Amino acid sequence: MKKVVFVAFAIVLSCSMLFAQGNKEASAMSADMSTFPTKPVEAVVGWSAGGGGDVVFRVLAEVFPKYANGQNLVIKNVPGASGVTGAIEFLDAKPDGYSVMHWNNASMTKTQLSKTPITVNSFVPVLQVVSSYNYLLVNADAKWNTLQDFIADAKANPGVLSIGNAGTAGGNHMAAILFEDAISAEFTHIPFSGGGPSIIGLLGKQVDSAMNNAPEGVSNIEAGQLKMLAVFSEERYPSFPDVPTAKEQGLDLVLPQWRGVVCPPGTPDAVIQRLHDIFKQCIEDPIFVEKMKAMSVSPEYLNAADFGRFLLAEDSRYEALVKAKGLGDRY
Repeated sequence: MKKVVFVAFAIVLSCSMLFAQGNKEASAMSADMSTFPTKPVEAVVGWSAGGGGDVVFRVLAEVFPKYANGQNLVIKNVPGASGVTGAIEFLDAKPDGYSVMHWNNASMTKTQLSKTPITVNSFVPVLQVVSSYNYLLVNADAKWNTLQDFIADAKANPGVLSIGNAGTAGGNHMAAILFEDAISAEFTHIPFSGGGPSIIGLLGKQVDSAMNNAPEGVSNIEAGQLKMLAVFSEERYPSFPDVPTAKEQGLDLVLPQWRGVVCPPGTPDAVIQRLHDIFKQCIEDPIFVEKMKAMSVSPEYLNAADFGRFLLAEDSRYEALVKAKGLGDRY
């Protein structure tokens, strides 16, 4: 009997020690995470400097040290293949929380249009940070003053008008294709290496127009160099209240864009949570909110789990679109 009692006591003692050790380890991890990061965090942006993703992440970088123990967010631009070149490189990043990546629907679209080494499941979602809507830009001295003027010209001259985009099969390119399909017209689509370069191409009159999303070209509109013919959103942009939506001009077409943060595969849950908390504070920071508003970009938050589910739904949507239109070479 004494032997049984002793064994039972030993088991209870062992379990208690294991529980205490587990709590100790959890507390240690929590303490470690409170001091994370202890060095700069690198953010890969798979687009050229000046594009939408680059500008949004550079504003995030402005406020990042306030919530990350004074450490900087260092932007690394790796343009090419609508963000996929940088994403492939990012697969080899160390999963320790010191490497994050900008991810958006432009890059996701590319993975559906082409055979790539990455899929929707290649990265660990952290959170969504912003959303914006596409708009059509032309030079200030262009002959079109309304979307209907532009559409009428496009229909009368199939394939003559050109539309620049931020990269073949990217979000802006897909938006231009959806626009083309909606009005039953034909454009010549000209790819650039990012949203910034597409604006430069438009200013240089290499193209007749450009399909962009905030904040691409906003400063050029304000400077009187470019004009926005329409925004493809439900409501007018607060920054450009005089620019009507496509719906107001007789075209029922809404073209949203989103951007978020992801980590390399294998990044620990505790690290993901800490990064989530830091970036969430960043997008709630008054400086970030005000600067996004000035660029007609809306801070839009989804936590890691919700963002992950959203990404799966978006991936399915793009797959259906690509298959239905016979686009790309993946299927």
